[in-house]
Amino acid sequence: METYLQTVRDEWIQLINDTDPRVHQLATDIASEHALILSREFYSIVLADPNVAEFLTTEQVEKQLREALRRWLIDVLSCTTEQVEEQMRAQQRAADVHARIGISVDLVEMGFRVLKKLLLPVINSSPHSSELKLGIYHYAINSIDLAMEVMSRAYVFSENSAAKEDENYRIFSLMENAEEEKERQTAALLTWEMTLLYKVMLDSSMGNSRPLGRSDFGLWFSHKGRHYFSGIAEAGHISRLIQEFDQIFYEIRQSEQALNNKSRRIKFLQQTRDTLSQIVTLLRELFDEVSRHEVGMDVLTRLLNRRFLPTIFKREVIHASRAGTPLSTLLIDVDKFKQINDTWGHNTGDEILRKVAGAFYDNVRTCDYVFRYGGDEFLIVLTEITEADTLRIAERIRRRVEKIKVNAPTGELIPLSLSIGAAMFNGHPDYERLIQAADEALYGAKRRGRNCVELWKAP
Repeated sequence: METYLQTVRDEWIQLINDTDPRVHQLATDIASEHALILSREFYSIVLADPNVAEFLTTEQVEKQLREALRRWLIDVLSCTTEQVEEQMRAQQRAADVHARIGISVDLVEMGFRVLKKLLLPVINSSPHSSELKLGIYHYAINSIDLAMEVMSRAYVFSENSAAKEDENYRIFSLMENAEEEKERQTAALLTWEMTLLYKVMLDSSMGNSRPLGRSDFGLWFSHKGRHYFSGIAEAGHISRLIQEFDQIFYEIRQSEQALNNKSRRIKFLQQTRDTLSQIVTLLRELFDEVSRHEVGMDVLTRLLNRRFLPTIFKREVIHASRAGTPLSTLLIDVDKFKQINDTWGHNTGDEILRKVAGAFYDNVRTCDYVFRYGGDEFLIVLTEITEADTLRIAERIRRRVEKIKVNAPTGELIPLSLSIGAAMFNGHPDYERLIQAADEALYGAKRRGRNCVELWKAP
């Protein structure tokens, strides 16, 4: 990669040196004058492609990207030899964003083809000689191509790394606490079944029962299980069984009197029992194929480490965008942890981190993700959850940690508390924006005096 980047750098510098300074200046002037209009036209054309529109549907994103493209076009066409290296770094940063969002390189290349097409009539309409126009177009197209080449190569490198991490995470997920998770999800499934059957038998109604796909097990399977067992036939069978059963579930719930009929009620109970029996059997077969594997797990806290954060966030952001479901994140800091470490030593600090990690696991759902983000910072991804429930979970965690008792080596009790920043997914496809929002909220909680929860609000 380094050799390739050096070659492109030399070629870009050579292009600028070989370009008539007047042509370079005219290209800069055209970019400055027309970049805004070009960026608007660019997105009006690009957004007509449904594959692109999937990622760029929010007004916020469109507005931000139009401005980013305007700035990008000016920077690339006005680039001097001294600025080439910085421009190459900028293309690599853009590639990382595209990879995080999930915009494929072919869509980016299509966008640049559109941009070059739009540039031609702009240059032709300028009041310059044909020779100058040709020189401007040659310089502009080659500059864009060089920038695009760096971006594409960096994107492929980033995407390949992400693909490897996706597979590593899948393998890790399969192996992590397989036996414990199997029993936990089987119990959740059977609890849902018994609650439903009790209501049906008691008063011939479903009451406020949730469909199978929205049960604790259903949410876990949707957000974790299907990914854990991706490509395995039994996972597909479970998905189909859930969909088929929920179709029956909704049909009966729409007809309040359906279960008053004894034969219809018995048939529904039998369908429920048969479906759940099949799912439990398939689930056990899937889990029986895996065993414990700790790659990707933080050794001290037994939480996920940062390695798989991009994989999980990217998938959950895509799911939230496509399904229209809410998503949130909590960024959590143990208050005055450095002072605790410095005063009582790392052994005491490690004990605190282990107990705090346990409080997280005890107070989130099985469809959520808990990471040790670094040092005494933790990050929790909460799936399909409202703002009110996000704050409720955050507050529950905060109160739970307040009650944890840890004794210093001298015997005295060490007071514990958390500062928590919460942020709701607002539709922006780059998950780093969500983390940044939670980080800003976390600092807001610290400014308020710590030991509290702060929700990020858009300025």
